[in-house]
Amino acid sequence: MSIDAPSGRRARLRAETTSDILDAARRHLAAEGASALSLRAIARELDMGVSSIYRYFPSRDDLLTELLVEAFDAQADVVAAAAAAHAEPSAALRAALQAYRDWSLAHPPEFALAYGSPVPGYQAPAERTIRAGVRAGGTLVDLLERAWREGRVDAAVVNERDARLTAAERSGIDALIARRDYSLPAGLMSLCVDMLVRIHGFVVMEAFGQLRPLASDPAATFGRTIDECLSAVGLGRQDDRRDR
Repeated sequence: MSIDAPSGRRARLRAETTSDILDAARRHLAAEGASALSLRAIARELDMGVSSIYRYFPSRDDLLTELLVEAFDAQADVVAAAAAAHAEPSAALRAALQAYRDWSLAHPPEFALAYGSPVPGYQAPAERTIRAGVRAGGTLVDLLERAWREGRVDAAVVNERDARLTAAERSGIDALIARRDYSLPAGLMSLCVDMLVRIHGFVVMEAFGQLRPLASDPAATFGRTIDECLSAVGLGRQDDRRDR
């Protein structure tokens, strides 16, 4: 028997117990919401002592952080996979935006944790959550960067936005580009921010039931919103039949 076997068993058991705790936490999140998440309740469900739970998650906040990172990563993975299925940037961007909505509506507890009302007493640690939180948006920016490099974006649209930027706006956009190491021009980054705000705002309103009085066919409205967003960033309606 390998000398590392006991250590390997301990690691495996720890991973299994961690998975059980997270599964229970997801059930409680779906049933009661993030604000009511309780280590004691999870311990009771799993027939564990609370002190045993603390060995895996020292506090409720640590467990919330793990669930939050999971939610961000799961959404980003779906967006990236949808984009990867298309070779042409505008088709990939369209698919990625649709995937952003689809995942959000299919996972209401996780979406509410990520983008809903703040959980009283909880402050998400930036060092754990920012990387995951920007991944989905980063995929969309990367697609727009590629479209720009390939000459698919209407430069006149980008130049018009660039000319309209105030000094404060340009400073903020330049800082964002430097912070994320993007390579697209300031005008296009500004248009991309508009797109992200519009898409995310639509999804938030739909996910939280605020769109219902305004749109009788949200799917069709969202499809039109994607068309308009692509046009606004200088891509227009580009249906790449070869990529479908």
